[in-house]
Amino acid sequence: MSSLAQEESRSISENVTWGQRKRFSDGKITLPYKQFLGYDRGPKKDDPPVVNQEQAAIVRRIYRDFMAGKTIGAISRELTADGVPSPSGKPKWSASTVNSILQNEKYRGSALLQKCFTTDFLTKKRKINEGEVPQYYIEHSHEAIIDPDEWEAVQEEIKRRKAIGRAYSSASIFSAKIKCGDCGGWYGGKTWHSTDKYRSTIWRCNSKYDDGKHRCQTPALREKDIQDRFVSAFNSMQTDRTAYLLACEVARDTFADTKAVDAEMEELLREMEVVAELTRKCIAENSATAQDQTEYTDRYNAYVDRYEKAKTRYDSLAATRAERLAAAKAVERFMAVLNERENPLAEFDHRLWITTVDYATVHRDGTITFRFYDGTEVVD
Repeated sequence: MSSLAQEESRSISENVTWGQRKRFSDGKITLPYKQFLGYDRGPKKDDPPVVNQEQAAIVRRIYRDFMAGKTIGAISRELTADGVPSPSGKPKWSASTVNSILQNEKYRGSALLQKCFTTDFLTKKRKINEGEVPQYYIEHSHEAIIDPDEWEAVQEEIKRRKAIGRAYSSASIFSAKIKCGDCGGWYGGKTWHSTDKYRSTIWRCNSKYDDGKHRCQTPALREKDIQDRFVSAFNSMQTDRTAYLLACEVARDTFADTKAVDAEMEELLREMEVVAELTRKCIAENSATAQDQTEYTDRYNAYVDRYEKAKTRYDSLAATRAERLAAAKAVERFMAVLNERENPLAEFDHRLWITTVDYATVHRDGTITFRFYDGTEVVD
């Protein structure tokens, strides 16, 4: 009876799995609506999710606060303090919940299906899909809450903050955005005249007085100076917008052209397949017939070494390809920002600072080089 029950459970599990994967291949998406913020179930069974405007406002707030410079932990604490219920209805928000919302592609109107799968129908154990079963990515599968360009900008900002590590702080939008031209370290905010009426915040190299020595000669800057210089640098790019946008298009197309990289990657894949087959034959022959084991080991190790070299080169090219495509997307987002800003800036825009400036470098003579995400550098 136990065996029959187990077989029945396996059969039901396979049928359910087949049904789910058929829905995925047909581009139909489902969400855990009771624990998913921003969407409600559609009127009919196979209708796409519909936006819950009240909850969508919370999602937009999270994205807006993140791009305003706040950390994920700070956002979760503020939501909890404001009495905003979490997606599961709990009063307390966790940083992991905010992080999940920031990286979920469904908020941009797309859907990556079958991110996880069940490995055992008895234990119901699930694991992240790392290529074991097919995945499906559906563009424009439902109405977006976050503009796709803004969603992409958030993903790039997440990567940037991870690369910076502990140097990033949500205390200011200038944190981990201003570099010292002498040592390459980050500028940090310091308080001057903390106990009198002249109290103000200035920015200088964090390593300027390391070990009590005056190491860097780059000057300290007031926030107003940084803001005014950014406005000047950004407006200088607007002088001849048409020519500049054409240059951006060329840069974007250059980054996006990965034909040479793709061709070499395909060749390396073929090489790896050939070597893998030779390795299998080598092992099979050694199992079937008596051979000189020293000669066999040398031949086997040569195949392994050949495969590893091809794999290392393939992984390097894959990383290069990903970097080039990310750069192309960054340029495209930058162009979209410029297209929205037909008139010169009249005052500092903190959102524009975050979405357009990769970093700014302060030099000894007081000049600042602003490096924008399209690769352009403007000295002011």
